[in-house]
Amino acid sequence: MKIYELVETILSKEKKHPYILAMEGMIGSGKSYEAEKLTELLERKSLLLSTDLFVTVPRSEWARRLGEDGLDLKDWYDLPKIKDTLESIKNEESFKVRGLYNLSNGKFDDELEIEAGGCEYMILEGLFSCNEYLDDKVDLKIFIDVSPETALQRAHERDESVRHLDHNGWLQKKDIFYNHYLPYLEAHKERADIVLEVDD
Repeated sequence: MKIYELVETILSKEKKHPYILAMEGMIGSGKSYEAEKLTELLERKSLLLSTDLFVTVPRSEWARRLGEDGLDLKDWYDLPKIKDTLESIKNEESFKVRGLYNLSNGKFDDELEIEAGGCEYMILEGLFSCNEYLDDKVDLKIFIDVSPETALQRAHERDESVRHLDHNGWLQKKDIFYNHYLPYLEAHKERADIVLEVDD
């Protein structure tokens, strides 16, 4: 399915607002870009939220954690905190989420103030947004289908130029957020209600 077909599908559904969409795909698949594009095309009051904000391991610990056995990437995301946030959005509350992961420095000094009153659509984008733990809060699960080669190239260019990771930092991120995501990729794609095709 293409993005314009996705918009038509969403608008045609009977729904209660806020209607929560989850958008997942491997790093570099274009989740943020497609989520922003979807928000514009829906032309309704929408909120965007990234699971990146709910990472639980600071960048200073990445190397040590990689040296340990049994790294499970799902444990690097605070799924209960995401679920609580989605619940507050469903209830159209005004609230602040503190202690969020800061992508620019790898620490937990970010916060987000959310005004969900009157929100019609909320898009949760990022790894594990289609995880079964969030199913009772998510109305529609979307998986972005892109080739691994294209995704890795995009992620590499973005993380070194925009997020200021050095080459060693990029290799660590690739190992953690790509290699250790692969065991979940096919299962989450199969769980999705819609597979979104994007251009490589």
